[in-house]
Amino acid sequence: MKTKTKVASILILVSGLFFSGFLISGFFMTSNTASPTFIPPISVPTQESDPEASFASSGTNDMSSANLLPGDVILIGTDNSMFDYLIPGKWSHTVIFGGIAGYHEIWATEEGTWVPQGEAWVVHSTKDDTDSGLRTSRYKTVVNDHAGNAVAMRILKPGGALLSASERSAIVNFATSKIGQDEGYDWNWLGKQVGIDTCDPEIAPDGYYCSELAWAAYKSVIGIDLDGDFSPFDIGVSPEDLYWSPYAQVIALEMNSDPNGNSVPGGAYAVDASNDLYKMTVYVDEVYYDNDYDPWPKGDGEMYLKLWIGEAYFPSCAAAGDKNDNHLDEINEAGNDIEKSGKGALDWNAYHYALFSYNSYAKVRVQAMEEDSPDGDDGYPTFQWWWSPSQWHSYVNNGWYWSGSRYDMGDCRYTIWFRIDTVY
Repeated sequence: MKTKTKVASILILVSGLFFSGFLISGFFMTSNTASPTFIPPISVPTQESDPEASFASSGTNDMSSANLLPGDVILIGTDNSMFDYLIPGKWSHTVIFGGIAGYHEIWATEEGTWVPQGEAWVVHSTKDDTDSGLRTSRYKTVVNDHAGNAVAMRILKPGGALLSASERSAIVNFATSKIGQDEGYDWNWLGKQVGIDTCDPEIAPDGYYCSELAWAAYKSVIGIDLDGDFSPFDIGVSPEDLYWSPYAQVIALEMNSDPNGNSVPGGAYAVDASNDLYKMTVYVDEVYYDNDYDPWPKGDGEMYLKLWIGEAYFPSCAAAGDKNDNHLDEINEAGNDIEKSGKGALDWNAYHYALFSYNSYAKVRVQAMEEDSPDGDDGYPTFQWWWSPSQWHSYVNNGWYWSGSRYDMGDCRYTIWFRIDTVY
């Protein structure tokens, strides 16, 4: 939600209303297309293998627009800035990637001129000295020259399917078609609307705020709700809500800390989108519980899972399930069936999907949880695979691999399959 200093006081007021608030080593895996394969011991990458930092200076980034597609959602923000404190989470502004400009095709509002032919452009909603509300802009001006952190995400449909080219165009067209119809930037961060004719102009301008625009485009065109429910009280839709959407997959980024503020390799981390993107499919077969941490009558023992898969440092929530919790995808009532723990196996039979780029680190993290309302939920031992790029490349297009039957973690055992395939 980008703006200039002169509206800082308004932001402070609005934000006060809106936001009150085991690594597993040495697994033997088997594949349906290959002989048993040994996964190297999992370890944190050494300094020699760290990606090089690519920050130009504070408040800027060099994340490339190469291989991004129309409709991709881009989030930006700068650590320890005013907006970093005002807006919940790591991100402060949202834009939609529009594509590559033709001759005198896309107007750059900030510069008051056409986006040069052959340059990338975006569509977004913001308020600054030049205008208020929806506009098209140069990618470089809005993304590279605005913030120190940037992430590009591609949206998957439920079930892991990719959007078609026509669906992507429709997403962008939804946003650009509203330019000139909106009355300015929507300061009503408490709500969200698909159309722009439902908001009372006496309360807030009849338009969109930045993350609301991306949410509305996907809700209108595809029927996908990108709200990851990160924001307190599940009100509005913040940039962080979009990041933790179960359908948003991280495909490019430039960061100096992970979403939880932890350091990343070398103090900075940059991955550009691949021209041949990769898709991870994780199948959670079953979880066998050796222990019920809070048996009846103290706790009801209902079980659920948390998943974190795809890009290792900047994960995507798995494209399945109902909501996320603590930055991990939480799946309540797997298969619409509430099960009880107590020394038995629960069949989850659940598929989850993530996209990531060729030079990304990769992770599959699954944790069984027990829902206990009196004392808070209990976490079981975590199952995790972690790979550097050179480690996971050997699994591409080689079919299914698995953990083995009921891999023993102590208080529970997991049976999990995965595969990695080239998307295009």
